[in-house]
Amino acid sequence: MARLKEYTAEEIVLATDNFSWRLRSESVGIWGTVYKGYVDDAAISIKFLTSPEERVFNYMVKSLGLIRHPHLLSMLGFCSELKCFVYEHIEYSRVLHEVVKQNLHWHDRIRIANDICSALSYIIKRARCEPIVPDYLNASNILVDRHLNAKINVVLKRCDKPDLAWDVKTFGYLVLNLLNGIPGNCFSYCYVRWFVGLPQGLDKTAGQWPMDLAEKLMNVCRRCVDCNPRDDFRKKYIMVIIVKKMNDIREKADEMVRGRAGTYDLVTSGRDQDSDIPTQFYCPIYKEVMMDPHVAADGFSYEREGIEKWLQTGHDTSPMTNLKLNSKILTPNRTLKILIEDWYRER
Repeated sequence: MARLKEYTAEEIVLATDNFSWRLRSESVGIWGTVYKGYVDDAAISIKFLTSPEERVFNYMVKSLGLIRHPHLLSMLGFCSELKCFVYEHIEYSRVLHEVVKQNLHWHDRIRIANDICSALSYIIKRARCEPIVPDYLNASNILVDRHLNAKINVVLKRCDKPDLAWDVKTFGYLVLNLLNGIPGNCFSYCYVRWFVGLPQGLDKTAGQWPMDLAEKLMNVCRRCVDCNPRDDFRKKYIMVIIVKKMNDIREKADEMVRGRAGTYDLVTSGRDQDSDIPTQFYCPIYKEVMMDPHVAADGFSYEREGIEKWLQTGHDTSPMTNLKLNSKILTPNRTLKILIEDWYRER
């Protein structure tokens, strides 16, 4: 709560140009009206509930304001007068649209799947204390920024123990979306169980899939779809297994891409010593926790000084993948910086 800003009604009106229709965005899930706004030249999303009850509003501010994860949309503040929430704004296209329309490389698809898995695992852990759930988790409601970093929204559910088994199943369907590129949010259980389209069923626009990784992703898909809502024991631990499998797949995918040329190694001795530090806090170049993280065109975050030196010394490729960068523009990763600062404060 200490990090949330309480906006005045006047600030919200100014940010939205008096709730201009041109700044109105598509609303999904529990949100009634959503506006894009600007505060100090920074874009924000201003969201209104469909039923703005005082008790519900206060509870959401208290609970959702504490949630921080690199792949969950972060609440920046709220306005008690207008009963609205202020979130970070993501310039995005939807995951499925990216897969079908933009010929995403297989490595990017694995990154997106791992992002979603990480966020879902965090939600399930927090759900033991707070009744939180993903806001209609499906392929059309997962945001992807211009660097192909996935983010999902989280909401409160009015029940003591939210059933997240369906979200685990949905993650399995999303993995299948990323594998075969077929549009749609749902696939029949039998289709997933008896999917024998490897390698024929893989989306050829993703490039040459490594078959061992594709098969491992398909196994993750089957395991998620097999999640039984009535089996509390299995539901409790399945995401622990899935997260480990997805992390292994992501690491092997990164190694395969980096192996094409000499690039920086993600594994550091410092990380071995401080295993409690989240891996995304490390700069791949300096191998230290970042103080001023910036996102490069490859979608990875680096310490600003490190990536600037890399670019200034004549490099036009990614330090992580060795692929040519589309641009040398660096974007401050404010959300990651807040997460790092919060981690230091709570340590």
